Amino acid sequence: MKAAASPHHMHLAKLAKVLGNYLYRYGSEVKLHEAMGSVLVQAGFPFTREYALDAKNRADFWLDGIVIEVKVDGPLAAALRQCDRYINLPQVKGVLLASTQRWADSPLVKRPEWGGKPFMMVRLGRQSL
Repeated sequence: MKAAASPHHMHLAKLAKVLGNYLYRYGSEVKLHEAMGSVLVQAGFPFTREYALDAKNRADFWLDGIVIEVKVDGPLAAALRQCDRYINLPQVKGVLLASTQRWADSPLVKRPEWGGKPFMMVRLGRQSL
């Protein structure tokens, strides 16, 4: 019998669905953050942008224990290193890695949880400029 998903895992899945179902029009990472913020507000998700987790770590989006890290470029390995830093902080309850990169299309099957906390990736679609 499979264990029920935690509330944090379900929250992460809702966030991934909402953000993944939208096509974004942006010219920079800052503009993408603004567009994502609008989507989150419309969906009723309160958040804080550029939230200081500690002296060395700043989350792109903070949703009461859930971190959304946004990547528009760079390799998967670098993004995962950053997510690892976040997920190992005690106040972080889960991480959603949102990216425009192709590598975000493939879920990390071996990492549905990371350090006992939920982790997901979602690819963000782009609308033509």
